[in-house]
Amino acid sequence: MKPFSLIKNIAFASLGVFFAVLVGEGVVRLATLNQENYVIEMWRYAKELKEESPDSRIGHQHVPNRSAQLQNVSIAINEYGMRGPQPDFSAKHRVAVVGDSVALGWGVSDEQNLRGQLSQKLPAGYDVVNSGVGNMNVEQAVRMWQSLRSSVPADIVVVLVTPRATAQVVTEKPSWLVENSQLFALMMTFVNQLSSGEYGEEALVKGYEDQWRSPEGNKTLDNAFAMLKDIAVQDGAEIIVVSIPEMHDLNAYQFAFMGDAAREMAGKYGLEYIDALPSLKGPDTQAFWVSSRDIHLNGEAFEIISDLVVAKISEKADE
Repeated sequence: MKPFSLIKNIAFASLGVFFAVLVGEGVVRLATLNQENYVIEMWRYAKELKEESPDSRIGHQHVPNRSAQLQNVSIAINEYGMRGPQPDFSAKHRVAVVGDSVALGWGVSDEQNLRGQLSQKLPAGYDVVNSGVGNMNVEQAVRMWQSLRSSVPADIVVVLVTPRATAQVVTEKPSWLVENSQLFALMMTFVNQLSSGEYGEEALVKGYEDQWRSPEGNKTLDNAFAMLKDIAVQDGAEIIVVSIPEMHDLNAYQFAFMGDAAREMAGKYGLEYIDALPSLKGPDTQAFWVSSRDIHLNGEAFEIISDLVVAKISEKADE
């Protein structure tokens, strides 16, 4: 083949691939306009509302004073990088909700998430703020609150310990393609799932067991609870640890080791503990999902959990 012909063929092939990618990107963006694709909505969340944290141990944080419509729900970030309204500095008491995307209230309005429901149920004089940021383990989430507490002090800190609490999160800047292309974001998610080689319920249980029972997972949990104890001592704050169960099947539950580990750690550091699982058992588990394809907790689940937290706050106030 002549050199010119070879170059021409490569050029045409490259042009074909380029247009195929453009078409694929357009198809993906049109197909996800309904904001119901979990992977794409989390991609948009990271792109529109997150930035790198100056503290590498936290990894990422919210961009202050920014908002976005994600999964058909408005998420507004205040000037402190927290979801919800500005703190009320005239309030006598402040409750801080700390955690990952569950604390954030992914998929529900600010009125329906834990922050919103606590603010409605607690008596006058209580301000409730939400430092939850998606894709954090519990150590990162507590460090996030540590970075905020001098500006927005709280005398009650409610920490949500979710299944991903002991995950080893490595925050890396994505490639240009993944950062800017929904098509490539979907492809990379699919490739990562395939490369794991593990699927189904048994793999899910095993994966979480390995994560929670590993030395790294235990250290992550211990570091977070040790910091919480320090916050309790330094700020005179009441710490309430709430164990959030794995939400695939609450009635044939196979993840008791998570709650057991959180309870044991709370006992070690003398922190108040609430296990949300018993109060959520009974109804079909999907009744507590934000959608049929997203197992994040919905407003009904937060209604139950907020009652547990309010009862604990009232109990401690009466002592």
